[in-house]
Amino acid sequence: MVFTSDHGEMFERGITQHFHETFHQAAVQIPLMVFEPGQQSRKDVFTPTSAVDILPTLLHVSDKEIPDWCEGKILPPYSEEQPENNRSIFALEAKSNLMDKKISPGTGMIVKGEHKLVYYYDYAKLKNQGPLVELFNLENDPEELDNLYSTNSNLADNMLDELLDTMMAADAPYS
Repeated sequence: MVFTSDHGEMFERGITQHFHETFHQAAVQIPLMVFEPGQQSRKDVFTPTSAVDILPTLLHVSDKEIPDWCEGKILPPYSEEQPENNRSIFALEAKSNLMDKKISPGTGMIVKGEHKLVYYYDYAKLKNQGPLVELFNLENDPEELDNLYSTNSNLADNMLDELLDTMMAADAPYS
């Protein structure tokens, strides 16, 4: 049995509605619990995981072939490979988009190691200022109050390039 959710909660930030564009850790750090038949003890995982890891994990534990198009990784307790602690984890908020159109407006996020970059674009609130980019060090600033985007340009540029490449690939069929 697998238990997860679509997002965390943001009550401490005053966000009580389901519709918001933010990717604060309270919203993206969600529960993921796997209960195996006959399991008697818990196994905690402290490496980055994603919802896309559920399918390959379930296929693996049921001795099914994992198709090439499957994006995720087998979750650490079930994988023979060492977990990748600096793995890129992505999220995208695009609730107001049509399913068969390019994503606009949207919010993209990448977490890599202790850093998280968030990219907001095409929202009416941004008017003509262009995209808004935020970079946070989650270990030193867990409340995400200190935007490091302008002070860590090399790291920020690399993370932004990786995020935009991934988002462009997702948008390619609709361009």
